[in-house]
Amino acid sequence: MNQAEHPADAPPGQDAARWQDAARLRAEHSGWVIVWLARTGQFRAYKRLGGARRDTCLTAATADALATRITAAEQAAAARPTGRAKGVR
Repeated sequence: MNQAEHPADAPPGQDAARWQDAARLRAEHSGWVIVWLARTGQFRAYKRLGGARRDTCLTAATADALATRITAAEQAAAARPTGRAKGVR
């Protein structure tokens, strides 16, 4: 990638549209912290999902791809067993 192709060099209108996409994703996916990283040209989402010891961090180049990853992560977390079985230490 040469200097002119760097995401930070994108026209201002494109960057503003990405921030709007991030705001839309935040409205659609409650509890997620979602940002547009202009310097890297990526969307990033963070959330502590049920049963996880650490925050989940998802990255994608497009808003639609990030939405798909968020949905998949939420479904995987919902399918994960919660708590320990009785008598297990």
